[in-house]
Amino acid sequence: HPLLYTGDMVRATIDGIKNVTRRIILPQPEVFDNAGQPDYACLKDTKKNWQVGDLIWVRETWSTGIEWDEDKPSEIDLLGVGDIGGIWYWADGEPCKGWGKKRASIFMPKLFTRLWLEIVNVRAERLQEISINEIRAEGVCDLRDKNNNIVKTYNERWIDLWDSINAKRGYPWESNPWIWRIEFEIAKI
Repeated sequence: HPLLYTGDMVRATIDGIKNVTRRIILPQPEVFDNAGQPDYACLKDTKKNWQVGDLIWVRETWSTGIEWDEDKPSEIDLLGVGDIGGIWYWADGEPCKGWGKKRASIFMPKLFTRLWLEIVNVRAERLQEISINEIRAEGVCDLRDKNNNIVKTYNERWIDLWDSINAKRGYPWESNPWIWRIEFEIAKI
């Protein structure tokens, strides 16, 4: 299974800061006990897209040389790309002159990925159950100004990140959706 990552999340994973990701359970289960509290026992039959031991690959924003700009990602010859310098991964910063157009992570062919993750734990939980330690494991930190004063807390940054990705899909922070908490180790860079 592929995972789409932003450049910041790729860097945080490679740097050893991020080892957890969260993905929305689809469709959202209706699993509450009589008191309206989450009933985790009812989730045992929910199909998981990810299992412990699965290898997943990370799709990230990328480029090839200019000579490949007119080709669809599926038409790019991996061997030919290797002959001309390979793939530029935008998580590493702006490329120097000579690299082609910026391509969205969703179009990254599996053969071009550099980051493989092995799943070591998967569990269902409600989004708002996340702790500060879990936010850190997601690769998110607080934002500070030049005087080291906190401008945005871990929670505020996490909520902003979550909503920037998922609110437009109908799963904002406030809706507290059921999610898969997926813990991983780097299998290959």
